Amino acid sequence: MTERTQSPGGAVCPAAYPDAPAEFPPHLQAGAMRRRFWGVFNCLCAGAFGALAAASAKLAFGSEVNMGFCILGITVMATTNSLMWTFFSRGLSFSMSSAIASVTVTFSNILSSAFLGFVLYGECQEVLWWGGVFLILCGLSLIHRKLPPTGKAPDHKQQ
Repeated sequence: MTERTQSPGGAVCPAAYPDAPAEFPPHLQAGAMRRRFWGVFNCLCAGAFGALAAASAKLAFGSEVNMGFCILGITVMATTNSLMWTFFSRGLSFSMSSAIASVTVTFSNILSSAFLGFVLYGECQEVLWWGGVFLILCGLSLIHRKLPPTGKAPDHKQQ
């Protein structure tokens, strides 16, 4: 039998298995895809609830609002803001990184705000605004896609 290289702590050194792929078994990959889906779903919901909280605050603190409508708006704002943080926390726990979760929530919030602004206030966004949304979508697609392996890393650092 050949002797395996051991690290000082007694664990097997990664150099002992240079050709072994570091991939999950298929049943864990399916679970990872489910976690990724639920992470994206929770982040999209968080962005939508954040936009709803902002819209209800704008309605509650408008210039010509009676006291009952103001209290209702504050209640809706507090509720939807709580839901936003709940879904964002769940999205963070399901996502592969906090950057992915943050950008997904930002994108969802921007689109939801545009939709609610159009429906509630008749606001239309300019071309530059939509250009920014497109750039955010491009960045989001880049960080969500799975990159193929780049090949074997060199044994030593080149300077």
